[in-house]
Amino acid sequence: MVEELFRQDAYIREADATVTAVEERGVRLDRSIFYPTGGGQPGDTGLLRWDGGEARIVDSVKADGGDVLHVLAPDAPRPEVGTKVHTVLDWERRHLHMRMHTALHVISAVIKGNVTGGQVGVDKSRL
Repeated sequence: MVEELFRQDAYIREADATVTAVEERGVRLDRSIFYPTGGGQPGDTGLLRWDGGEARIVDSVKADGGDVLHVLAPDAPRPEVGTKVHTVLDWERRHLHMRMHTALHVISAVIKGNVTGGQVGVDKSRL
């Protein structure tokens, strides 16, 4: 099961990890700074770097067994299982999501009515 570094420190921007599985859509890592899609919040994006390679992470989603699947760009190379990698979060995008998330909580506290759900985005969000 993945060590969820994003839950320990929401401001972490880079971390080292090891590839535990390679799938058609992407890779699983032993530890992750990438928040997976869930609860109306989009998954994080960024970069995966290793000796001799680099791949763009275009999404992060929940995977079986509690893992995070780091979805790679379709044309991106894939590192092999056991490869030591360095992950880099798209911090600007994450920070915009964090700000929108907080704003939605403030709005839901101020406006009377039942909130049944929400969706966080970079440019706009909804309750």
